[in-house]
Amino acid sequence: MIKLIAVDMDGTLLNDNHLYNKEKFLALFKTMQQKNIKFVAASGSQYQRLRHKFSEVADQIGYISQNGAIVHNASDMMQIAEITEDQVHQILDLIAKIFPKDFVLNELVSGLGGTYVNQSIDPLGFKFVKQYFRPVFKVPSLAKISAATVGDNFTKVSVSFAQGVNLDEVTEKIRQNLPEQLKVENSGFNTDLIGSGIANKRSGIKVFQKLFNISDDEVVAFGDNENDLSMLTMNANSYAMKNSAEKIKKAAGHVTKWDNNHDGVLKTIEEII
Repeated sequence: MIKLIAVDMDGTLLNDNHLYNKEKFLALFKTMQQKNIKFVAASGSQYQRLRHKFSEVADQIGYISQNGAIVHNASDMMQIAEITEDQVHQILDLIAKIFPKDFVLNELVSGLGGTYVNQSIDPLGFKFVKQYFRPVFKVPSLAKISAATVGDNFTKVSVSFAQGVNLDEVTEKIRQNLPEQLKVENSGFNTDLIGSGIANKRSGIKVFQKLFNISDDEVVAFGDNENDLSMLTMNANSYAMKNSAEKIKKAAGHVTKWDNNHDGVLKTIEEII
């Protein structure tokens, strides 16, 4: 019996144009409700963006945002794994120290209320950021950002690297230099998300398992990237996308028959339920 379906967004439910088949989803969602199956959106991006993507049923689903740093059931915040202001600056200083300037395209600091970028960000970079985060605010300098100034609780630092940079290599370099209480996860699109070492998508799922009395073998998860591995490896019901890298496919219980551009998640859910 399946009681919870957790779905990554970019590269998984969403196609390459950041859209999904809403008509098909809403029909399936109705069936999921009839069968008492909880649907959870699990993403590296922000809660506000996820609610917007599911506006028709926003108060009927669960949200694991920022790779598990923040968990909501509908509009109720269930959990937050904050990082301190000092840790934010420690991360930014580390990135500046270990990588040449031309390696890094954009740096972002995310919190409960929004995502913050340097005022000097170029228009194309700002447009890219707004595809995955909302709301986005420009600040004079991330190097001087403070929780008091922006009135927020910080949760993640995101670093987008230039094309041609080997993301696996830079991720490993960050991992080797991070303090133990922090963790880096590759989120695709040449971007690393750095935050609390206790938060991931699996820890987010645990919140809903406890809330609704759901066991591990009653969960189905879909994902396509490294930041999905924590939930793709929790049981044999997991699905890596057909468009995933081979190491992600090997880690999951199954691989979808269809990719993210051909309703791979929705067609698979339809078969399951």
